[in-house]
Amino acid sequence: MPKNKIAWIGLSVALVVVLAAAGCQPRRQVDQETVDNSISNQVTDQSGGAGAEFTPYPGTTPPTSGLADPDAIQAQLVKETNDATAFIRLIQPDVVLTLVSTKYINSLSNSFGLSTNYYVFTSPTNPDYYFLVNVPRNGLDPMKRFLMPVQDFDLDFDVLPVPFEYWKLNYAAALELAEGQGGEAFRAQHKTFETSVILARPAGQHLNWFVTYKATDGSGARLQVQVDANTAEVSII
Repeated sequence: MPKNKIAWIGLSVALVVVLAAAGCQPRRQVDQETVDNSISNQVTDQSGGAGAEFTPYPGTTPPTSGLADPDAIQAQLVKETNDATAFIRLIQPDVVLTLVSTKYINSLSNSFGLSTNYYVFTSPTNPDYYFLVNVPRNGLDPMKRFLMPVQDFDLDFDVLPVPFEYWKLNYAAALELAEGQGGEAFRAQHKTFETSVILARPAGQHLNWFVTYKATDGSGARLQVQVDANTAEVSII
C-alpha cells in the first residue's frame, strides 16, 4: 500500500472517530480506496520562505511522557503554521486553515514513532477538495501537500475555519492538560497506545483540541478529553 494512502487512512479514521465523539456523526465511512486521488509534492524552495527547511523542535522531553515543553515549541509552531499555509497557497491561494491534527504511538515524544503534524485547509472557491500539508516534527524531512475530494471524507456536520484569535493553546499544552485529567494514568495502565490530537471548530461549538487515548493492547480502552483552545477548560467526552 502506498505511503500516501496509509497516511490518509490514518488521518481520516482519527478525524471521524474524534469529532464523532464530540457529538458530530459522520454519514458514512471514508472510502479508503479513493486515496489514490491525493497528490504529493516535495519541497523545492530553500530560500527561507514557504518550503524552507525546518529546524528541529526545541523543548524538554520529560522521561515520564516525552512531551515537549509547550512554551519552548510555540515559536516553531507559529512558523510551521505560517509556512504550511504559504506552501499550500502556491496551488490554491484562497485556502483557510480548518483542522490541525497530530498523532503519537506508545510515546508523546516528537522524536519517537509517528512524527508528523497535519494541516487541513478548505477553499471557498474550490469547495470540492480538502487541501492538506504534512509537516514532519523531526525537522529533517520536507513538507508534502495532498489533495482529497470532499466526498471521500464525507461528514454531515460543518467544520468552520480556525479562528486564530481563539487559538491560544498549542497541542503540547492541550496534551499537558489531558495528561492531568487521566491521560498519564491511562498510559501507565496501557503500555501500548495511540494518542490523536485534533484542533477543530465544529459548527455551534468553540475551537477545541480533541485528545483521544486508545489502548492497542487488546483491552479496547479509550479516554477522550476535550480542551478549549482559548480558555483551557477541560472536559471528559
